[in-house]
Amino acid sequence: MKINHILVPYDGSEPSRRAFQFALDLAKKYNSPIIAVTCILENYYEPYTETPEAQRAALHSQNIAASKLISMLEFQAKESNVEFKGLVLKTTSIVDALLSYANSNAIDIIIMGCRGLGGFKKLLLGSVASGISQYSKCPVLIIK
Repeated sequence: MKINHILVPYDGSEPSRRAFQFALDLAKKYNSPIIAVTCILENYYEPYTETPEAQRAALHSQNIAASKLISMLEFQAKESNVEFKGLVLKTTSIVDALLSYANSNAIDIIIMGCRGLGGFKKLLLGSVASGISQYSKCPVLIIK
């Protein structure tokens, strides 16, 4: 199997960091680019308790945090001489967004952590790994 495109869902959790490191090693071996994706949930706020301004501010701060995560990964990839593309996706379903991206961009393998962050930083959940592994058309490697 030739690996031409590696997708790494990333939220900054320890399992996603280990997954990214594994993806870097694999990308070097196969001379493959890595596409790192961080998802922002558009419906993460409480629609009846927050004002539209507060909702926009929350999305803006999540976008800034996600962009910082992607920048850190880009730096690591550059140091490893690995081609890198980073994306921040705004979505209402992380599983659907990742599967849609993988299917429409010829992703050969998805490498992801087993569990993500909770609370305010809930970008990726253990249920996301389960959903991706169950419905993905390409191989999925889940790193613990």
